[in-house]
Amino acid sequence: MRRGSTRRRAQREFPIRYDDGFRGGIAMLVSAPVLAVPLIAFGRQGLREEAGLVLAALCATFSVFFLLYLLWTHRLFSRTAPADALRIAATQHRRGASRLSRVIGLKTAEDWSMTAALVALLVSLVAAAVGVRQGGMWLPLLVLLTVGTAWATVVYAFALRYFRLHAAGETIHFDIVESPGFGDFVSMAVMVSSVGAMSAGTPRTRAGLGTVRTHTFISFAFNALVVAMAVSLISSLIISG
Repeated sequence: MRRGSTRRRAQREFPIRYDDGFRGGIAMLVSAPVLAVPLIAFGRQGLREEAGLVLAALCATFSVFFLLYLLWTHRLFSRTAPADALRIAATQHRRGASRLSRVIGLKTAEDWSMTAALVALLVSLVAAAVGVRQGGMWLPLLVLLTVGTAWATVVYAFALRYFRLHAAGETIHFDIVESPGFGDFVSMAVMVSSVGAMSAGTPRTRAGLGTVRTHTFISFAFNALVVAMAVSLISSLIISG
């Protein structure tokens, strides 16, 4: 009883829009109808003839999902008063994944990152199978958009992790006069995702350093496998077209 009351009290400490599961669930609901359009329009036989449109629908669906979640997350945490943002982040770190996050299967930064990587890998492989003649020149652009938004999702997943660790006392040091805000942790996550560097922020505890290690490993695999393959496939599609 005491544990349940503590969880309910923590949930009341900040509006539900700050919950990652809530924002992710709304993004899913908004993006899902995009996929249904070609399925209804063409049916089984038509889907084979319009494979490019099906791939475009997949790319559009995932891109809308990622973009909505990313823009909402950035706007929300960037425009919240710093003191309130830190309090909310500390509460979220102590509470752990919410029930909504567990329901949609995106509980941790690793879950978000692996989902984004699998989506990017999927659309790249389907693009290779479909070919440029099926989809036209807009198909490589849609694939690139999907891979790009997936990469950004990895960045923001770990930016939130860093921010929450810092707010809960697992200090991450920035060599600036001002107190670090959410945007500074996004910059740190971009650096780690890009080159594995920590020039923007330096963790001062094992928990923070362990998160950087995990982030670096996932980003290296994403960049070396998914991004490299997507760029190679799209280049070959454009040349063959």
